[in-house]
Amino acid sequence: MTFHWWNTEKLVAELAEGRVSEKQSAQYAMLGAVLYYQGIYTATWFGGYRSWLLIYEFFVVSTIALVGISECLKANGGNDGRDFLKRYALISVPVGLKLALAGIVVSRVIYYGFPYVVTPVTFRDPVFVYQLIWFISSAAIAATYFWRIKIRLTQLAQTPLGGRPISRET
Repeated sequence: MTFHWWNTEKLVAELAEGRVSEKQSAQYAMLGAVLYYQGIYTATWFGGYRSWLLIYEFFVVSTIALVGISECLKANGGNDGRDFLKRYALISVPVGLKLALAGIVVSRVIYYGFPYVVTPVTFRDPVFVYQLIWFISSAAIAATYFWRIKIRLTQLAQTPLGGRPISRET
C-alpha cells in the first residue's frame, strides 16, 4: 500500500480490502497528530501570541507525538499487533480526560499563583518565565499522554488474546 496524502477514495478502497498495515495506521496517526498540533499552534500564532518559543514548542510537542505514537505501536506488537488505531483511540479517551482535568487544575494554579511567586523582583523577565512555564507544561502533558497510552497498550498486548498472535513455537 502507498501512503495516500490526498486521495481518500483510494485509501477507503485499501481499508476495505484490508491492505492497510498496523505500521501504516500508525503513520496516518502521526500525520494526523502533527496536523492537529499545527492547527492549534497556528490559531495561537494568529491569535496574537508570537514568539520563537511558540514555534519551538510546536516542534517539541510534534516530536513527542511522533515518538509517542511510534512507541505506542511497538507496545501494541508493532506490525504484528492488532487493531492499533482502535485501541489507541479508545485508550486515549480516559487518558485524555484525566490529563485534561489535571491540566485545568494545574493551569489555574499557575495562572493565579504566578503573580505571587514570579515578580520583577524575583525574576528579571517574568513574561519569559511565564511563557517558559507554559512551554514546559505543554511538553510534559504531551509526553505523559503518550506514556500512559503506551503503558495501557503494553498491558493489553500482554493479556491472553489481547495482543500479539499466539506463537506456534514450543
